Amino acid sequence: MATGFPDLTLRRVCHRFLGGHGRVDQRRWAERMLASPYLDDDIDIYNAGPAVQRLEAESAELLGKPAALFFHKGVSAQLAALLVHAEASNRRVIALHPRSHIARDEKDPLDRLCGLTSRRVGVEHAPFTAEDLTRLAEPLGAVTVELPIRQSGFIGTPWDDLTAISTWARSHGVPFHIDGARIWESAPWYGKSLAEIAALADSVYVSFYKGLGGMGGCVLAGSKDFVAAAKPWRTRLGGDMPTIFPYVITALDGLHRHLPRMGDYYAHACAIAAAITGWPGLAPFPEQPHGNSFRILFDVAPDRLEAAATKVAQDSGTWLANAFHSTGLPRQSFLELVVGEATLGWTAGEVAETLANLRAAALSAA
Repeated sequence: MATGFPDLTLRRVCHRFLGGHGRVDQRRWAERMLASPYLDDDIDIYNAGPAVQRLEAESAELLGKPAALFFHKGVSAQLAALLVHAEASNRRVIALHPRSHIARDEKDPLDRLCGLTSRRVGVEHAPFTAEDLTRLAEPLGAVTVELPIRQSGFIGTPWDDLTAISTWARSHGVPFHIDGARIWESAPWYGKSLAEIAALADSVYVSFYKGLGGMGGCVLAGSKDFVAAAKPWRTRLGGDMPTIFPYVITALDGLHRHLPRMGDYYAHACAIAAAITGWPGLAPFPEQPHGNSFRILFDVAPDRLEAAATKVAQDSGTWLANAFHSTGLPRQSFLELVVGEATLGWTAGEVAETLANLRAAALSAA
């Protein structure tokens, strides 16, 4: 777990999971698809078919946008969005947060593949603001905000700041794009509808395989002209798959199964964070989560926690985490807790006590 790569063999034999929606293996994926009401739709061919059209239409309606376009991969979708905006604005500089997914996890495709220039805005552990954009001394092809910023601890941009960024972008003629990979999960924190959030931006990317538990895939949503301009980029970026119905079917199932429960997942995340507060050597970050996901900080090195969690899995069949990450400081680490269907099977106090016992076991073995 300290390496970020879990023991998949051990995880497969576990029967209880702390995070997410529980164990998923190839057989369970097949069983889910066999039970799906969308399995009898005609098969999609190169991103065209009734299930794809249904997924695009439902996503566009939820986000309050005129149109949406399915992509097999979020990296490709967001490159397409930012290329369309850069071409429309005739400017090549893209403003983004230094710890955003685009900046940290995609091997610099804007600069190395697309001929765009990424410009980091703000500080690492807080969302940037409209004032930060004002201080930039160059014209921008687009501004993008990730909701929430996972690599900063799943922190969200406060509503007033988000609306100010939207106002700044429109007043300066700069397209505004929301990286909404976890926008489904952010809506309960904002207390706003998905359409209200998406209305602030010219385009929105949403993912189907994170909180919604789909196999993969995403959509871009925006105006009809924006979607029409993005469609050729889907082909150029390798997104015209011969058929991709497993992604589409599980995305539709996730929209209908998990989206209505996001409020429950968020409330449980807040309850767990509150229950953890006060236990020695444990702390939630943020103190009150900005969605269904947050960090749990430990005063123990990652490898010690990994060994203790492995023993828990071996002894009780309980899987506590896929990874323990270093904070960069000695003997400090964190796990990312994503509250989902499986987590609802734990009380908040049970989660806190279990993690306190994990810490104690890790320390005693040190």
